[in-house]
Amino acid sequence: MKKIETVLDHMLSHPTYAKLRQQSCFGLVKKALPATLQRGILFMYVKNRTLFFALKHPAFKMEFDYKLSLIKKLLSSLPPLQEACKVHEIEHVKAFVSKFSAAPEPKDSTEPRYRERAHSNFAIHAENEHLKSAFYAIRENVAKNRES
Repeated sequence: MKKIETVLDHMLSHPTYAKLRQQSCFGLVKKALPATLQRGILFMYVKNRTLFFALKHPAFKMEFDYKLSLIKKLLSSLPPLQEACKVHEIEHVKAFVSKFSAAPEPKDSTEPRYRERAHSNFAIHAENEHLKSAFYAIRENVAKNRES
């Protein structure tokens, strides 16, 4: 029986999964970078043997340019990166500030919340059973809202 690693390696070697191999390469590159640079990366891609980093802010671009030699050294010296990214044959590394922003963070609900002002001690004078049950349900809801 084959191990799962063998099956996954065989699947990843298939040309259909080229994008998945590329993403695993980018994930390893991102993990190898310092934490300050990891936070600034929006996405990466390879074009004409050049690895492009799209960054969030010009400050990250300045930091990236400052540590460019470190990044090139990481790409050329770490065996896991060399193995994962050998298909791309990366020769150059460049960075730019993307005009696209990261996905916006979900905002908290802006629905106003008010304290219940009504009291649940009103009298019910309805004689119809259907109406009476509706009024009792309203009374219970008012009491529940008043408590919370």
